[in-house]
Amino acid sequence: MEAERNEQREILFEEYRKKFWQRSKFWLGIVLCGIFIVFALVFKRTIVDTSMTAEELKSSLELFDISSRWVVKEKIVEPGFQGVILVPEVSFRIRNAGTRQLSYVFLLGVFRFLDNGRTIGEGYRMTLHKPLLPGRESDSINLRCGFGYRASSAEAFERNRKDWRNAFTEVFAKSKNSKLVLIKTFYISRLISGQEIEVKTAPLPAKP
Repeated sequence: MEAERNEQREILFEEYRKKFWQRSKFWLGIVLCGIFIVFALVFKRTIVDTSMTAEELKSSLELFDISSRWVVKEKIVEPGFQGVILVPEVSFRIRNAGTRQLSYVFLLGVFRFLDNGRTIGEGYRMTLHKPLLPGRESDSINLRCGFGYRASSAEAFERNRKDWRNAFTEVFAKSKNSKLVLIKTFYISRLISGQEIEVKTAPLPAKP
């Protein structure tokens, strides 16, 4: 037993007699430090370098090829009523007008009546899963309202289109740690998808 203790003590002392760069703890520290540096670089590249303020995001997002319409969201078959639900929908493309790439941009469309500002509903989606480089343009993006009007058919809306209340949408955006920011506001046309009912749209001034 005494011999074993002496042997273990000698092994321990031998480790401390080595120069610091020959010690196993030294190389373990080097490995751990390297792992920490790698994680720090990955975090900086994926999180810090791609973070944007709301102001930077707004100046980088340019919406173009804007169009709007009313579409049949679903058909309803209920006791005493058979018809459709018609909801507003907008589509547009994004141009990256900034100097940094855009990725994972959350878009929110708030649809409202023009006369009183009352909310009709909202539509949202996560876009740009593939980074959009500066100067590049995205594919078409749709935002569809969750609520709308009931009618016996889409044609019934056409017959009574003079009674429609004008509507508009506010498009907000958020990217990673930025706050939600208003990007653009514009009218919803009276075009029913698949029918020839169209009123020219005009941009509304964005709210301050």
